[in-house]
Amino acid sequence: MTQAQAKQQTVDYMGQALAELPQPVTTASEREDGTNCFKNDAPSEYDGRVVEVTEKRLSGIPVDRQAEYVEHLRSRIESMGFQRDDSGALRTSAHFTNPTNKFAGSIDGIGSSYGTLVIGFFSPCVWPNGTKPPQPAASERR
Repeated sequence: MTQAQAKQQTVDYMGQALAELPQPVTTASEREDGTNCFKNDAPSEYDGRVVEVTEKRLSGIPVDRQAEYVEHLRSRIESMGFQRDDSGALRTSAHFTNPTNKFAGSIDGIGSSYGTLVIGFFSPCVWPNGTKPPQPAASERR
């Protein structure tokens, strides 16, 4: 999977999750950029792969209906093949993983009195062009 394909998948998941969302709600982009992945054996060193991110802020949610919105989003996310990951999760967020393709999703702001939730989808680490670049020969690395 390329970086562009990973980004498109996060956008597609977002569209599916927000379909038929109860009203009123205002949707705004929260984060649309990716981030770098790190080497397993050198966690401060980039390995050349990236994670693509699509996050939206949902505001204007009536506080007394927040549970309805959270349930709608949870149901939609799970219908796309994601499973809830409750390991160590805070009560203010819900985290999901799709075991088939390793994409992740989240709902943050649960229980907030501000009438705002943030929903996000995150790709696994991918090579920008879809494949690991060839490694230089040992004689070329000097």
